[in-house]
Amino acid sequence: MRSIFTTFKGLFKDGKPLDLLATWKKTFDKASEKEVTLFQKMYCDEWFDWETPQMSLTADYVVGKYRIRFMATLLADESPTPLRRSDGFDVWSKEIPRVGHKFPMMARDYRKLMEIYENPRISEAEKVRSIEKTLKHDVQDAYLGCKDVMDFITLTALSGWGVCQFTPSINNPGGRKYEIDYMMSEDNKLVSAYTWTDANAKAGNIDPILQLAMICSELRNRGIVPGEILMSQDLYFWLRNNQQTRLLVHGQDKSAQTVTKSQLDTLLEENEIPKITVVTRKMAVDKDGKRNALTPWDKNFIAIKPEGKIGKIQPAIEDSELMEEENVDYMNAGNGIRIAKWRTGESTGQVAAEYTQGSARLIPLIEEIDQIICMQVRGYQEHTVADGATYTTKEKYGELAVG
Repeated sequence: MRSIFTTFKGLFKDGKPLDLLATWKKTFDKASEKEVTLFQKMYCDEWFDWETPQMSLTADYVVGKYRIRFMATLLADESPTPLRRSDGFDVWSKEIPRVGHKFPMMARDYRKLMEIYENPRISEAEKVRSIEKTLKHDVQDAYLGCKDVMDFITLTALSGWGVCQFTPSINNPGGRKYEIDYMMSEDNKLVSAYTWTDANAKAGNIDPILQLAMICSELRNRGIVPGEILMSQDLYFWLRNNQQTRLLVHGQDKSAQTVTKSQLDTLLEENEIPKITVVTRKMAVDKDGKRNALTPWDKNFIAIKPEGKIGKIQPAIEDSELMEEENVDYMNAGNGIRIAKWRTGESTGQVAAEYTQGSARLIPLIEEIDQIICMQVRGYQEHTVADGATYTTKEKYGELAVG
């Protein structure tokens, strides 16, 4: 059955007849035309470009392999141009997964809306506000929940050596097992020789600022420009106020003083270290009818990425757009996300309710994966690294652990 919001007739807004669902369809259309972010901006909006939905369910894209650039050859006037080998890219293919969820509004909630709608003592404007608020809340949750998955994949991969896994019993209840591996280079998977702790800073085993400066210098030598460092809130505060940072900012005499944000920013800039972005993103999953919070960013890791965009998000056309059901109201919310609203009741053999569903086929494609460094700085057993190095690759550190 069609949405109950089609039954609210005779409402006026700004002196014009109001069609609630039609109004939202226009809102989504205008947002898509102007490329406006609806409701709230996420990391997937900041770091990716949204592509046009495609018919194919497979995402094929080129992953950049950033090496030192070839210099052109100095030629004689009649000499042929030499041919360079084209080894700068890898092709990455992956299934575009379907994401989706739905929210019920039971008959008791509909009764409350009807009480407002039919009450002659409530002004027209108040009726419209109350009914619009309910509609917006359901649509917003359905829409943003689909984009939440893009943030989850991105943040998990950037703080997990380029890999994100979905496991029904852990972070994907009611869903499927699924893995995305962005094929991060082994040279970009790092482990700090000593963990970033107060004990190691006090003992002089670790100088995080010097370590970050060394990594950034190495990246520049590889032709990569570091633009942004990502880390958790608690790791950021530790970096600001650990003993080594306080010594660098205040000197020995005043090392007991805390380090302000502006002082840390200045210290980073003086050491050619890019700005720090604190990742505080949280989301929730519905597990056994309970809301369980998830933190996609692993607090034991930091990441160094280029400034700005690192790839694109590729949508595929949703099945419901190809085969719409007659008694369902649909809205294209932009970026391949579809909102569907319908009613159930006795005719369908189900409990009377209004359902709002958000669904899409989406996958984030990290094209700049070889410009991104992921380093673990906490949460592991330390092993002695040869030559006094302050960090090494995950692969070599694993060999030390086995040895």
